[in-house]
Amino acid sequence: MKRGTSGILFVCLVAACTYLTRAQDPSQWMEVSPGDKLFRVSMPRQPDQEFQTNKYGDLAVNGKRYTALANGATYTFWSLENLDYRPVPAPDADAYLDACADLVWESLLKPAKDNLPKDGRSHASITYVKELPAKPLLGREYSLTLGEVTGTLHFHLAGARIYVLLAMNMPGGAWDRERFFQSFAMKTEMPAPAQINAGQVSTGEQPEGPNPETVFAPRDLTEKVHILTKREPTYTESAREYGVQGTVVLRAVLSKDGKVTNIQVMRKLPHGLTQAAIQAARNIEFKPATKDGYPVSQYIQLEYNFNLY
Repeated sequence: MKRGTSGILFVCLVAACTYLTRAQDPSQWMEVSPGDKLFRVSMPRQPDQEFQTNKYGDLAVNGKRYTALANGATYTFWSLENLDYRPVPAPDADAYLDACADLVWESLLKPAKDNLPKDGRSHASITYVKELPAKPLLGREYSLTLGEVTGTLHFHLAGARIYVLLAMNMPGGAWDRERFFQSFAMKTEMPAPAQINAGQVSTGEQPEGPNPETVFAPRDLTEKVHILTKREPTYTESAREYGVQGTVVLRAVLSKDGKVTNIQVMRKLPHGLTQAAIQAARNIEFKPATKDGYPVSQYIQLEYNFNLY
């Protein structure tokens, strides 16, 4: 990205601050829906447009950025294409989402971060909030701070397409971010994505398959499984950078031969924490459950809490 145009986003963010001292802006919301594009989104006025190319890690994209200011807030929308896209299997979709978050923070928003005053009072930070409902596009929400300006970021994946929506304003300022985010839609119906899990897609049913042995629920056992060691998972550096906190919930089988099998993800976290929890679960050491004096396999639910202190 050329330096001469890379600071435009930052200028818009700063300009938004000065709008707070002006009278209410009589902007009219309008639908942005280029004829040759697959999306539509509402913005508070005719947006400025700029073509740009970005790259971070293994992701290289190009596309357009649309920017509009109104009532002190800045609304920015990126429509990007992954230039080297390959279909992503469901187990790898979380990693693709992580890579897109890195692209947004380390490349799309890099000019704004680089242009912050170097006086020690300004800072830039981003925090993971939640997964967005796949209706039908996979996506995430993050909150962020750029100096004195705060905002909310959404991004969505549609195959090779990456759509990013960013609303920013001074704390306490007036804005209509929900109208902006909720207006985004695809012009054509997209197939619903597979449910994401690290390792397998959970159906919510008990594992079935070629293994003929019965797996018991705890209530049906003479003696429940006895956990000998349960190591804590590693907190990834990526998760720390994005302020990810929460609980990963797994369902697994502690088999009669002392192995952890059939791991299913019931609740996940991004930026490597689900994978860290699965690895920790695989290393559990235990004494198998028994029924009528015989060792048997048992279902178990495992929870791994991740908190930043």
